[in-house]
Amino acid sequence: SRTSHLPNLAEVTADCIILGHTYAGRQTISLNQIRGSTTQARSRDFDANFRPLTRHNIDRWQHIAAAYRRGKRLSPVTLIEVNGVYFVEDGHHRISVAKAENWSDIEAEVTVLQMTRALPWK
Repeated sequence: SRTSHLPNLAEVTADCIILGHTYAGRQTISLNQIRGSTTQARSRDFDANFRPLTRHNIDRWQHIAAAYRRGKRLSPVTLIEVNGVYFVEDGHHRISVAKAENWSDIEAEVTVLQMTRALPWK
């Protein structure tokens, strides 16, 4: 069966015009609202549930998971929000580990994009 990759922000917003962006600061974001990546390369590195798809990513994932399990606090991820849906700019592996560890949310630095229309799944 074909693996479903993370949605890519550029693909999802291809028919939209960015009207502006606002830095929204550090927030606690539900992992269920994080639905994609800001880069095409990263969108191919993880499946739609943020599970790593390549050996390199699995190795990096295991390194981050081990650090977390030793009690190391994970630094905030960087997200772009469009209409209440979040795309990862930095922190794909941290989000993947957080999901695997059954966290409900994660700390993030958030920038909000104002677009001309809603995303396809809204």
